[in-house]
Amino acid sequence: MKRFFSFIMSTISLTAMIIIGQPMSIDATTKNSHDNGSAESVTTRQMVMDDGFTFFDAEPVKEYDQKLLGEKDIGWYLKSSLRILGTFPKRSAFRVLVKKSGKELSSVRCEGIVYTKADDPYLRGARRAQRDLSYEDFMTAGARCFDEKAVIREIGGMDVEVYFVDGDSNAERLVRKHRIDVHRATKIRGNASAPQPDVADYFIQRHAESAVAVAYLALPDTNYFGKPVDNFSTPGFRTLYIQTTYSPTEQARLPVNPFVQCSVNGQRIKLQNDKVRVFEDQSRREIGIYTDRLAAKYKTGSPYKDWVEFVDLGFQMPLFFGEGQYAKPTMKMEEMLGKWECSVMENGAVYRTFRWEMDSKGIKPHPEEVNGNVGLFYKATLVEMEIPSGGSPIDSRLLPMPTAGLFYGIQWSTPEGKAMAGRVPKLGNPYHVPSNTIK
Repeated sequence: MKRFFSFIMSTISLTAMIIIGQPMSIDATTKNSHDNGSAESVTTRQMVMDDGFTFFDAEPVKEYDQKLLGEKDIGWYLKSSLRILGTFPKRSAFRVLVKKSGKELSSVRCEGIVYTKADDPYLRGARRAQRDLSYEDFMTAGARCFDEKAVIREIGGMDVEVYFVDGDSNAERLVRKHRIDVHRATKIRGNASAPQPDVADYFIQRHAESAVAVAYLALPDTNYFGKPVDNFSTPGFRTLYIQTTYSPTEQARLPVNPFVQCSVNGQRIKLQNDKVRVFEDQSRREIGIYTDRLAAKYKTGSPYKDWVEFVDLGFQMPLFFGEGQYAKPTMKMEEMLGKWECSVMENGAVYRTFRWEMDSKGIKPHPEEVNGNVGLFYKATLVEMEIPSGGSPIDSRLLPMPTAGLFYGIQWSTPEGKAMAGRVPKLGNPYHVPSNTIK
């Protein structure tokens, strides 16, 4: 009787989410496990998209134009990086649909790479007994998920539907809906007195993602997008990494000697090592370079250029969790429970401020994860982030988009999430500006 009642309540809850149009990751057996620092906890999530892994890239499609005596673009195609949690048959796949106003623009099927711990040849015998195997099985489709022949000519707002395709039955299941905004950056080439159209850049704007920060515990010099068997199962303490997205200028330079100042429960703590490594993940980069010769000053010489870029920005913090096999970490976060606040700085300038809460199991999951609105991989969680008013020295364009959601259009569902999105300051022009309109 209890099982029947539980099933009815789950069905009612799922139906309610569908009725209100809530984008969701469909999950038959979800347990939102608080396991980002615990080797003993075993998660049971199945058919859950890893939203922090998802990345979409718009790439131009070119053809030769006899009249122009050169190449021109005829549209763009979508490249998708995807990861889904769960145990799946071999030869399973994703199918990615792009739609605009309900009309299908492209459909791409890409076979995934299925990973199951039970079949991993490197996790056998005594070696297996020594490893942390509490992370989930999963399937990925990295940047290899695309079809250059699936040309899309439209730009602007459109929907992306991600389907899981079972490798045994070939049955499909919708696992996530996204919203993307595609822009076209036109270019010119040739003689300054008679410029010709060049192949345009296409890019998916990611202003809403500048509000989002994902913290994860991993081995040094690894990242959230690496291979979990290397990252998580190897014995040793974990380093805190935080990943976000920003829009730099063409000449932007990352801080040379950044450090972090932290407090716990409002009290400043002394760090033996306060050095932070700030880095970009160039594999997750969207860029659109616009050029023209419209203004008088650009009729000769070099053309005018306006650069719009979105790239993942990472912070390797001098903060750790767990025990070291051969060395002791300098600052174990689990020894200082409560509310953490850490600001990454250089020469008096604050770049980002992060906030989270620690308990004995690790970083407490964000309310957006607790309610199942978003899914992240093992030992990862959303954390609160604040960008300083007016942006930091590395920021070029910032645009608050609190209603655009996170992870490509998943609507914020909690007061905490909506507040974080609303804190993004405005900076610069969000998109390209022609040379003859600059004031």
